[in-house]
Amino acid sequence: MLTRTRGGYDGATMYDVQLQINETGGLVWSQTFTDQAQADDFQAQVDDDLDELSRDDFRRKYSVPSTT
Repeated sequence: MLTRTRGGYDGATMYDVQLQINETGGLVWSQTFTDQAQADDFQAQVDDDLDELSRDDFRRKYSVPSTT
């Protein structure tokens, strides 16, 4: 999991929570937020789910392709 901060339209700040493959660094998916607290909460939820859910349940919940 990574959180990337970038500029948005009209000077806004965007927060991208990204799931990447450890071995390759390939991006699996990204969720974008305009509120840092929401991005932090989402990342904490995903981190918890990575630890607690089975691989298949995690893939279903976050629409991660099975080929990843």
